[in-house]
Amino acid sequence: MRTSDYDYLLPPEQIAQRPASPRDASRLMVLRRDASALEHLRFRDLPSLLRPGDALVLNQTRVIPARLHARKQPGGGRVELLLLRRVEPQVWEALVGGKAIRPGRRLVVEGGPEVEVLEDLGGARRLVRFAEPLSPQLERIGEMPLPPYIHAPLQSPEEYQ
Repeated sequence: MRTSDYDYLLPPEQIAQRPASPRDASRLMVLRRDASALEHLRFRDLPSLLRPGDALVLNQTRVIPARLHARKQPGGGRVELLLLRRVEPQVWEALVGGKAIRPGRRLVVEGGPEVEVLEDLGGARRLVRFAEPLSPQLERIGEMPLPPYIHAPLQSPEEYQ
């Protein structure tokens, strides 16, 4: 099997740019295997689909404002960081855009702390250490990392949760 077997055409006008309002009005596709039937319902219809013994798994993962804008020190060139995961309170794995971002390079996040690149993890991945814990300021200095097919700006950070 090839990954191209999963390619399909999705017209841009079919990609939601904003969440449904109210949220439970979002669309829900249901495949009834026993009847080989496909139904198009709304999320609010979910309780009527559940039967005794069914398991409902909730994903309560939240997207953090993980896109940071920084400048090289010295020099001032712009660099973008996309936080992937926290390793320690001040150490993160991140995708770092820009040329020649090598271990030892210092950056300053716009409106935030200084960052040191610790290790090249391959590709654009870097291990970085912030001069202070980042979590308390992330809401203020970070941006939501929207996928490339979302073009509408967020009205609020909760909109993408």
